[in-house]
Amino acid sequence: MTASINNPEQSPNSPNPQHPGNIYDVFAKNIFGMAFVFADFLWNYADPKFVQSIDLANISPSPTHFIGEKGVEQITDLAFFCPIKGGSGLKTVVLLEHAGGSLDDLPVRLYSFAGAIWRAEIKEGKKILSAIYFLVIRTGMKPYHRPYPQFTDRLPKDANGQPIGYAPKVPYDVVDLPAFDMADLHGEAVTRIGMGILKKMTEGHEDEFAEAMLPISEITDDKLKIIVAKDVLDLVAKVFAARGKRLEIEAVYDALTPIFHERTEDMTTTIFDEARMEGEVKGRIEGKQDVVLAVLRKRFTTVPKNIESSIRRMIDPIALDSLVFDVFESRTLDEFSKTLR
Repeated sequence: MTASINNPEQSPNSPNPQHPGNIYDVFAKNIFGMAFVFADFLWNYADPKFVQSIDLANISPSPTHFIGEKGVEQITDLAFFCPIKGGSGLKTVVLLEHAGGSLDDLPVRLYSFAGAIWRAEIKEGKKILSAIYFLVIRTGMKPYHRPYPQFTDRLPKDANGQPIGYAPKVPYDVVDLPAFDMADLHGEAVTRIGMGILKKMTEGHEDEFAEAMLPISEITDDKLKIIVAKDVLDLVAKVFAARGKRLEIEAVYDALTPIFHERTEDMTTTIFDEARMEGEVKGRIEGKQDVVLAVLRKRFTTVPKNIESSIRRMIDPIALDSLVFDVFESRTLDEFSKTLR
């Protein structure tokens, strides 16, 4: 029997495979969310003048949720605090956004992020706000040949083609992965792995994933090597499944051999077993969540988004089972929501 890793949410034989959606965002967060990887990425790809002004040795994760106007959350992909050299406590907030082929709405999104961060800092009583630097990883099938969009592109123009009213500027830098050859990717091993695998997967070259995995062999920390290999294969498997294909165990074995050598067979078996088990557990948990939500809708007609989100975050099967009884015992949705706290 030929084994394969499949996305539990998408049958590999589906005639209409789903678009991979945010699986690239999740992968980017897992890889570039490591502080040492993010610092290395900035060192190699950010504006050199900006990099010279900050202390990359003391970079640390920042919240990615900022409350905007009317209580609406502004959520960015990744954010890090980085002290400004000689700034006596002053810092910059570096935001990394992953964008697909289109960048049309990017300036507006970044503008909203900046406003949300500064409003949050003002509420905290800060007199000098954080400097903000935007860096975007763009993925897509082809390089971006047009000028990068600006905020003013979306504003009304006068007879001379100039924006009417105040036109805010939102500077940002873009790392356009389709414009890079694999040999042009630089940085430490994990940085190149993250960028290389994103490039292969989003350009439709998923069958060439082994090439993007080669830098894993340079990682000296065995634990990190295994973590990165699993993250990469998880993304590859989901891309294969979303495109109606199978990631066969033989292909994984061939890709892992130059990396793990004599341990390849054990690593391949372990990764496939864990992938299958995680898919089964996830399916059971989501099934229980669906039952709770179905019962809630039957009893109360509608379910507010905050309650649905709370239920979707629950992963304890016993707790989810007990919620069904709580639904019947609750007279109102407010009474039920108290059981979620």
